[in-house]
Amino acid sequence: MERAIVSIFRSLFKLMLLAFAASMVLALLLVGLSAALLTLLWSLLTGRKPAAFATFTRFRDASRQFRGKAWQGGASSARGQSEDIVDVQAHEVRGVLEDKR
Repeated sequence: MERAIVSIFRSLFKLMLLAFAASMVLALLLVGLSAALLTLLWSLLTGRKPAAFATFTRFRDASRQFRGKAWQGGASSARGQSEDIVDVQAHEVRGVLEDKR
């Protein structure tokens, strides 16, 4: 009989602990959602992007050079993207400096 009572109390304690943990997680999610909504409202009123959004945008723009997409195609994809780049044969020009002296 004593084991049954201890088992019931232990189960009730575990359920109360689980309910407390779930309520804390929900409270933290509610606080985060409220902060995000207030930041969005503030940015709409002031007309500026939120600082966190601007920071992550800056990081994303800076990390574009390290993404694998630029390296996949090699030189052929770089030529296809930019039509104003022309490869020419290099040659030495002689006599130009001698004529100007």
